[in-house]
Amino acid sequence: MEFKALKIFVEIVRSQGFSQAAERLFLTQPAVSKAIGQLESELGCELFKKGKAGRKRDIRLTYLGEQIYQHALIILDEQKKITDTIQQIQSLQKGKLTLGLPPLGSVLFSSLIALFHQKYPEIELNFLEVGANGIEQAILAKTVDVGILLGELKPVFNSIPVVNSSLCLLSVSNSIWKGRTTVSLAELKTQDFLFYDDSFSLNNMITEAAHQAGFVPHVICKSSQWDFIAKMVESGMGIALLPELYCNKLDPSKFNISILQEPSLNWTLSMAWDSTVSMSAATRAWLNIIEDNRQLIHL
Repeated sequence: MEFKALKIFVEIVRSQGFSQAAERLFLTQPAVSKAIGQLESELGCELFKKGKAGRKRDIRLTYLGEQIYQHALIILDEQKKITDTIQQIQSLQKGKLTLGLPPLGSVLFSSLIALFHQKYPEIELNFLEVGANGIEQAILAKTVDVGILLGELKPVFNSIPVVNSSLCLLSVSNSIWKGRTTVSLAELKTQDFLFYDDSFSLNNMITEAAHQAGFVPHVICKSSQWDFIAKMVESGMGIALLPELYCNKLDPSKFNISILQEPSLNWTLSMAWDSTVSMSAATRAWLNIIEDNRQLIHL
């Protein structure tokens, strides 16, 4: 059953005539009659009562025609709602955007999130706040539209680079590294490490680099909050490797900050999405904001 035939049927009833319906729909009267004939054949019943001499030009509905007319109104109304919804979503008057943001990086995007909401207030924003490992899995599972990933990405992803910050050793101000601007990873092999939650890709990066340097980090605590990790360093519990942009926000009188070398490790973040998935209008709008306002990505 085609929507076009239902529209013709409803218009005949509303305009009280085949000719009037043809005129309003910019169709010929034979085309209208043919559409009704095909609809009746498909439904297996007559919609209109017979006119004089059996001519089917009486616009009085049969009992079945009356019932089908009510259903046709509902169907066409739902079809209009579908069309309206598509138009609203495509024009960003309605929709949903789910972002994957790691706890270590979510604060960097607060200004851009506020800007997106200001431009598209009707778009519902949802956030998955886990480490990059969890975000990668969520993007592949199609439960997240776009999210922050760390380091090199799988071929299935497209991305926009957003942050590149060196990893630094964070230690208390009176540590053995006091005054050191750089430090090698091998020098840290006997230290107690404060690590991130297991869902953080940064853990894997640090662990693999330590293995290359000939040791396994002795991890005494894990957290998903960089400021809490800094507090534990301040309390003398151990050392941490933090991105330089976070270290620069800390009180220099309480900490010693040394850039990690041999090897140099970078906290490289990308706003990534699954290239095999059709992109929504809301996702495209968010990526446009990222591309046009990278200067707003900061603490």
